[in-house]
Amino acid sequence: MLRRLGRLLLAATVLTLSGQSSLAAHCSNTSATSQLVGPMIMAGFFGTKPSDQGFQQLLADLEEGLIGGVVILGRNVGTSDDLTAMIERIRSCKCAAPPFIAIDDEGGTVERLGQNIGLAETPSAAEVARGSITAARSTYAALAGKLATLHININLAPVVDLNTNPSNPIIGQRQRSYGSDSDTVVRYAAAFIEAHRKQGILTVLKHFPGHGSSTADSHAGIADVTKTWSSAELKPYRRLIRQGLAGAIMVGHLAHSRQWGGVATQSGGHAIDRLLRREVGYDGVVMTDDLAMKAILDAKPPAAAAVDAVKAGADIIMFTKFSDEDQTSDVGRETNGALTAAVCSGEIKGGRVQRSLARIRQWTSGWKRP
Repeated sequence: MLRRLGRLLLAATVLTLSGQSSLAAHCSNTSATSQLVGPMIMAGFFGTKPSDQGFQQLLADLEEGLIGGVVILGRNVGTSDDLTAMIERIRSCKCAAPPFIAIDDEGGTVERLGQNIGLAETPSAAEVARGSITAARSTYAALAGKLATLHININLAPVVDLNTNPSNPIIGQRQRSYGSDSDTVVRYAAAFIEAHRKQGILTVLKHFPGHGSSTADSHAGIADVTKTWSSAELKPYRRLIRQGLAGAIMVGHLAHSRQWGGVATQSGGHAIDRLLRREVGYDGVVMTDDLAMKAILDAKPPAAAAVDAVKAGADIIMFTKFSDEDQTSDVGRETNGALTAAVCSGEIKGGRVQRSLARIRQWTSGWKRP
């Protein structure tokens, strides 16, 4: 991964320094441009077995360098044998670099790998926080060990949202927060992250700038937190960044008319470029929450959503589907095509791609190689 990203970073530097005429010339070879943006895409798929069409499309996209990795969701977990076979196919793919293999396994209601495939369950964040830090370390060592055995290299967790609205339908009601105060959240999130680091698994803080106060679920529509959000929701991020525990941060589909404007993961919103980068001072990897959520796709087509996410400042965009009804589209290929066209036209600047690849390269240096 590092070697390939180094080559891609060099290519992006050439694009940036050479000006628009050279950029147009480079884009006469769209294959090279598509591979340049490939590491910035994490795609989902439909299917539970290596022989399923959706998985075959995904594997082809990985081998062509159109995407940097895969997100495994609950819909992809059938039998233990089939899951293991799919992951092994990904790990042994004819790829230029080892791909991301990501899952969101927080515990509790967001548990992808538990009794459904004969593995131990992990308790929710709220339940873990009712116990000691020592017990939390043990719980998360077991979770990280489970993922490492399956060769999953990214866990899209922990949640560091403050539980300021216990009636929140997506955080509070689902017991996904460690608590309402930043001290508690930071202590237990740190235990989660450190346990995963010991196994060489990358983690992702979520959902910046803070989903805990919302009254809406961004899966169902835009979550406008203008009336509920407070700057206290930034405290866990600031502290975990200072402690060196924020390798990557996931940004939610949240809007705030006064603080950052429109949806944080879309151009026009300034949660990433102003709030996270400038005010908080973070220069690590920024990842979007799944662009398949209704908060995004009710407002614009997938291609525009993908391009807007990069323009808003995201280094990695996550797209797991285009709709529940559409289970045949090649999400990775189509997303790559949208980004490639935007780079070639100059809508996405070469310098932005260069910076994203550099951040991804730095982040993935923490992987434990197979």
